[in-house]
Amino acid sequence: MATTDKEQEIVSVMEGIVGKNRVTNSIFEKIKESLDPFPYHASRENLPLVVVLPERKEQISEIFKYANKEKVPVFVRGSGTQLAGSSRPHIPGIMLNTSRLTNFEIREDYGFFESGPGVRVGEAADMLAERGWFLPILPGSRVIASMGGVISNNTSGHIIDAAIGKLADYVLAVEVVLPTGEIIETGTKGMRKPAGTDLTKMFVGGDGIMGVVTMIRMRLIPAVKQSYGIAIYPDLKPIARAVKRMYVEKAPPPLFMEFMDHNVSTIAFQIKEMEPPPGPVIFFVGIGQDKEEADKKMAKVMEVFQKEDPIKAYPITDLEEWKKLWVAREVIAPYLMNKLQGKLIAIELVANLAKLEEAMEEGARFNEGIPYLEDLTNYYFGHIGALTMHPTFVLPPEWDDDVMREISRNQFKKEAEFNIKYGTCGGEWGQFSKRTPFFIKRYGETAYELVKKMKAVFDPNNILNPGILEGYR
Repeated sequence: MATTDKEQEIVSVMEGIVGKNRVTNSIFEKIKESLDPFPYHASRENLPLVVVLPERKEQISEIFKYANKEKVPVFVRGSGTQLAGSSRPHIPGIMLNTSRLTNFEIREDYGFFESGPGVRVGEAADMLAERGWFLPILPGSRVIASMGGVISNNTSGHIIDAAIGKLADYVLAVEVVLPTGEIIETGTKGMRKPAGTDLTKMFVGGDGIMGVVTMIRMRLIPAVKQSYGIAIYPDLKPIARAVKRMYVEKAPPPLFMEFMDHNVSTIAFQIKEMEPPPGPVIFFVGIGQDKEEADKKMAKVMEVFQKEDPIKAYPITDLEEWKKLWVAREVIAPYLMNKLQGKLIAIELVANLAKLEEAMEEGARFNEGIPYLEDLTNYYFGHIGALTMHPTFVLPPEWDDDVMREISRNQFKKEAEFNIKYGTCGGEWGQFSKRTPFFIKRYGETAYELVKKMKAVFDPNNILNPGILEGYR
């Protein structure tokens, strides 16, 4: 692909800002930075003009000042694992990758840690664990997901919101480069979050459309002790009833509570060379300040589960057994892709508590009536303690991009219908891009216009991640 004069100019300016070794317009890097978990390819006409890897906030500031002056779009990327389409640029521009912003400091004297957006979630969790602290984030992609990405989505992954809250509950402050180039810091260095107006809330869960987070300050949380349990039922209905009963009867919500339907649980157990269970499974983690407290909480949940007549239910006291079970759940998606030599696509359904049984059964039939998808197996699992279910499918690699785009459009349309029906919304992947039509239907045109006006205040030239709010698909 020929390089235009404008592209050469942008490359030259970027090299002047961050250095030649942090700028590339290689076709291979452009393609890599344009892919996300969706199964279709990057479009040649939408590739970035240049990929830039800044190392300091001041460099990001200068990039935005130039971009505003020249009206060049800037797309910001962490690890590219976001599952609502926000990681994929739809027009040429500057691709700003935050992976070089990896400062990480634990300040026990202040009671917080600070992280750059490029730090991997798994790495952050490990560094904190070494010092006896706990990171309240556990996305399935934690090995590669970035701290900047999870902050932008305010996701908690496997962790149940009702157990310890959402990621934003622990963020004391952020440092942000605004789309116009100004740099601000929000929040506090104290242990108490600000009352009243706190701009931190605009960026934690801001879908990456208001600014680029360059520093995250989070309260330190002492590591907790854990206790484990599992229950196996003849079908999905009693699992839904048991989870509902857990909340209604005021049992302590576990840190994690996962389910796998019988097909998925059979595959998962076989992966780790365990005897396949006789039905769908639900497994969970009780937590406490000490092991005794964790065991008591787990026992209370188990007591509730016993009331729904499981085939069997028991505490897991062998840590190796628990690790096998957890890893089996964690690797099920890549295992399926590898075994079937296909491309994975998933959706996020969220039930309300009152109608959990109906919603769970409806999720099991999610692909009915969706062209192409209705002929595939629904590998059904999810974070049922958070009332979240993930119908998951492996698409044959021979299907072309047009078919896969059609499937993507149809599945998000049906996801929207489901979550509108139950009065819910996605709790993991962000609310715009492929979900923009849902946001408008769920919250109304007035709410959507308010978000557009807020973005215009922060980004008057619509330079930062244009298209995400508008809903390119």
